[in-house]
Amino acid sequence: MDIGTVVERLIQERGQLDPLVFLQEIGVVSRTGITAWRQGKVGCLRDALQGDLSWIEGCLRQAARMARTLGLVPKTIDASRMDNDGRHLGLQIDTTLDPGRDALFTTHYLRPPQGSGGIQMDLFLDTPETALVNDLIHAIANHDATLANHLFMRLEKNHPDNQVLNDLPPLIKAITDQEALIRSPLEGLDRLQNELTTHARQGLGGLEGRFLKPFYLLFDKAFAGRPFDPQHPNAHRSWTLERLGHWKALSECVLLEPGWTRQPILLLRRAKALFQLRRLEANRRVWIRFFWELPQQAAQYLETHGDKDLKRLWNGFIDREVSDWHLFPTWILLDQPRLAKDPDAWSETEEEETTPSPGQTAFFTLANLLLAEEETPTSSQSMIMRRQLKESFPEVFAMFMQTIRPGQTSS
Repeated sequence: MDIGTVVERLIQERGQLDPLVFLQEIGVVSRTGITAWRQGKVGCLRDALQGDLSWIEGCLRQAARMARTLGLVPKTIDASRMDNDGRHLGLQIDTTLDPGRDALFTTHYLRPPQGSGGIQMDLFLDTPETALVNDLIHAIANHDATLANHLFMRLEKNHPDNQVLNDLPPLIKAITDQEALIRSPLEGLDRLQNELTTHARQGLGGLEGRFLKPFYLLFDKAFAGRPFDPQHPNAHRSWTLERLGHWKALSECVLLEPGWTRQPILLLRRAKALFQLRRLEANRRVWIRFFWELPQQAAQYLETHGDKDLKRLWNGFIDREVSDWHLFPTWILLDQPRLAKDPDAWSETEEEETTPSPGQTAFFTLANLLLAEEETPTSSQSMIMRRQLKESFPEVFAMFMQTIRPGQTSS
């Protein structure tokens, strides 16, 4: 097989080189295998490949060299999927987790910005076939069904072997029959996530988001007034608002759900919205509530969705080998004592009267001590509060003693 011929044809057809499309073209992975991997049904991409891995990697390196020679620029596109809980999970290339190997499979080669390429590259990329594909992709991304159908028929007639033809028909059909998707919202959502998104990623490249946005708006209206269902966490406006990046509306949407502080997905979505809005103290309060209610799940979500400062705090807490993860909020409080200064700020997370969890009790016991220490350090009252913390929560007291200023005495 002439690898150069395959690469040249793919770039002429698409104006770019997608390593996964290339692997399909040389026959080492099927479309079904790629889809199964993207949906999380295959543990890693390696399990879907057929053939010697070293030979496959050699082909990818040869294809990359040719793409660079032709003037295309590399761009890493990390593969991820969304699980049933609404979490974005990275897709594994190989169980060795070798970043060099992963780069071979996730580095795409794209047309450089306008005006930055050479004449030879422009002549190579701007063939009538490539121009037609480019116009077709833009028509689909812009939801111009009439133009897309016209261009698709031209491409099919003049270039019937162009592989783009395999990915685009479902996308064109979805544009012309959008209302069918929301007649049965759950079935339509499954089609959007598992069919249209897959075809858009493979067929539209960087224009995937533009194509999907109108569908997110469509489902956002369909889900208006629909209560959150943990069995179908994405069939809710909090999911569509997150996809659309409407952070203020998302943060408010979550608060409308009764019992949201006991739903991991809603806690995570509100925390993400507050972080995007740069409301960092409010973001921390949500994470604190998360650890009070569901420490095991909170820790799992933090590993994949926490910001770098929160992860830094978490790693410091883990290094202390504290036995109870619901005490992590006290470690946050020691780093950010301002969280103790506004009791009213916690009102948005309060619901019906319930017995405080041990994590809550430890947190507010420490909060009261920090306020007392700030007002009258080492007073008799603060010494009493220190003893109370030491007797009730010795691990928290040990953390407190490690962080107090030099010159302050222990109880």
